[in-house]
Amino acid sequence: MNPRRRRLLFPALLVVLILVAAVVSFTRDADAAVGADDEDSPVDSRVVSTVTDSRIAESSGLAVSTVHDDLAYTINDSGNADVVFAVRVSTGEVVGTTTVTGTAWQDTEALMLHDGRLWVADVGDNLAQRKDAALYAIDEPGPDDGSARSTRYPVGYSDGPADVESLAVDADGRFLLVTKELLAGRILRLPADLSTDETNVPEPVGEPTLLMATDASTSPDGRFVVVRNYIAAAVLDARDLSLVRSEALPEQPQGETVAFEPSGGSYLIGSEGSPWELVRVGFSAGEAGQAAPSATPTPSGSPSATAADQPGEIGRPWFVVVSGALAVLLLALVGVWITRKDDD
Repeated sequence: MNPRRRRLLFPALLVVLILVAAVVSFTRDADAAVGADDEDSPVDSRVVSTVTDSRIAESSGLAVSTVHDDLAYTINDSGNADVVFAVRVSTGEVVGTTTVTGTAWQDTEALMLHDGRLWVADVGDNLAQRKDAALYAIDEPGPDDGSARSTRYPVGYSDGPADVESLAVDADGRFLLVTKELLAGRILRLPADLSTDETNVPEPVGEPTLLMATDASTSPDGRFVVVRNYIAAAVLDARDLSLVRSEALPEQPQGETVAFEPSGGSYLIGSEGSPWELVRVGFSAGEAGQAAPSATPTPSGSPSATAADQPGEIGRPWFVVVSGALAVLLLALVGVWITRKDDD
């Protein structure tokens, strides 16, 4: 690109970035106003504990144990040691660390417990250029210090690299990934039988979901998948991944994690940063959020099933899509103008 065109392009890019930032800010304020007027929109939540251990400054994955009461696991984002931390939910205290071997983690973004194993999703790819994304599995470690050797399942995409921060399972127990994209996330389903030798290529399923998705979790009864971003959560039917409803989440510095608790009546959300809070959010099959339990639930039953609400308006994806399209159109028009100026 010649210097003259570059001088003109940089201000144009700045204008587009400012427009996108304004859209996000306006959308968040509008959603807050909608939530204030609609008593079914906000979810009931409460802070359970605060994690003050400075070793966990970039928590990007969360999973709650179904065999050890009051225990959750978390992991740091990229650039940190290959360690899984066991955290006492009620106090925020770190009660165990597991050093994972047999790994070459680059950008770990999600955790999930499934079939007695703890799954680590090393699938983050901010620059959309990785060729080594993978899922790793270890036996659930429990509240102790130790080490564990992992099994690696390589992941690749038919249409090129993708940035992913969410891992869940559908109603049939097949793994789901959700891409993190500006306009809307794509839901991808991995093969039923994962291979350790061949690249596991997921296929798109369902409809587009939340933009900028940062995590996902499946309810203990396998009926729902909750996908979150920085300000909202989408509740999906785990059978066909259709939208059941949307919920405004409590404000957090950088909301990165979500994990159902064993009772199914609530899920926990967390944030990057140190210290950070574990927040309990009430969940009901038929309501936008039931009262958050005051004590850590134990594995005893699941929520009763009632007719689900219609999809809500929280997050206003239509507004973001239209505004994003306008931003792209603006950039394209600026590019045409620059080209013509350069040809004159």
